[in-house]
Amino acid sequence: MKAVQHKKMYTFGILFMMFVASVCSTTQGVMLTDFIEYYKLKSSGQGLISVFQSAGNILALLLIGIIIIMGRLKKSTLLMVTAVTVPLVFLLMGSKPPFYILLCGYAIYGIAFGFLDSVASSVMVDLYRDRSSKYMNLLHGIYGLGGLAGPLLIQKLSGFEFTWNEILMICAAIAVGASIVYAIGAVPVIRCKDREIEVASPIHLSDVKNFFREKRKRILLICAFLYGAHQIGITVWMTRYISEYLGTPKWGPGALSAFWVGVASSRLIITRFSINRTKVIFLGHLLDGIIIAVGVLVGNGFFMLVCCGIAGFVEGTILPLTLDMACCWELKNTSLGSSMVLFALYIGFIIAPPLIGFLIDIYGVKVGMILPAIFSLTAAFFAFFLIKLDNDGKKVNQV
Repeated sequence: MKAVQHKKMYTFGILFMMFVASVCSTTQGVMLTDFIEYYKLKSSGQGLISVFQSAGNILALLLIGIIIIMGRLKKSTLLMVTAVTVPLVFLLMGSKPPFYILLCGYAIYGIAFGFLDSVASSVMVDLYRDRSSKYMNLLHGIYGLGGLAGPLLIQKLSGFEFTWNEILMICAAIAVGASIVYAIGAVPVIRCKDREIEVASPIHLSDVKNFFREKRKRILLICAFLYGAHQIGITVWMTRYISEYLGTPKWGPGALSAFWVGVASSRLIITRFSINRTKVIFLGHLLDGIIIAVGVLVGNGFFMLVCCGIAGFVEGTILPLTLDMACCWELKNTSLGSSMVLFALYIGFIIAPPLIGFLIDIYGVKVGMILPAIFSLTAAFFAFFLIKLDNDGKKVNQV
């Protein structure tokens, strides 16, 4: 009974930390205009914050492999690193540092979030193997709720005349609260002598090579890369696109909120339906690309807001189901499955923002903002082949 209680508290602590980390992540997109104006950024430099955060995400995945191989650390200990790091980093960035320090701050935050994203996804499969799809969607549904709450919170604080650096300080304070909640749930688990779940399996170079040998896994990584490029393009550029380029600032933050409402609701709803997970991934990419393309071509702020909400709903389950699929294909080492998918995802995060900024600067806003739609449609093409290659045939609500 005590073990069940510990598992519930541990799960709640992870979910709450994921929510707060998502809120913190929205600062780079919602406050992009503030950063551009304060630091006088030009062209592709406007996407550097996202690039540095994503580079930190990738470095985290490499560090996870090194730390696990050398130290055989518990996953709960790795998550504690995130709990301590996030508030310290946002405190630093809230001090109005030089731009290169701000970039380093987002890179360090990217490392912390990389630990959280990969390890937490792995832990959900370890703890709830018979219901992994459900809890993976719950974990990332909570992330979606944070993505919704972040822009609303920032917009409200801006209305009260808080400056961008003061908002970062507030994020630091909220992160302290999340750290305390996680510590309460994690300490009993860290002290636990049952190492079956908590100790992460080593990730060797041979494991990575074997992962690439399977065709279905290579296709899954391509889809993850394209999804990451698409999503970061929306989250980083959409608010500025609607507010500045379409001249409708009242719809800018709301569009990002609508996107995350759709993402969160779909992730929390999908487990009620019996649908093949690969078909969900394929249809999500296809419909998402069409919807975003239509919104950009129409070029109306309010219509784009509506499209963002619908797009968020149809694409919401793509990432958790992709992670679930990779982890289920690597049940003996779930950390490998989650890390490989997230590595591909973060590569997409790095490439897309500056590329979109470059295309907008050289060829115009429509050319730049149509790129996320192209990423999704290309992912749909590859995801189509996963329908036959997913040998498990697992349903998203299978228990």
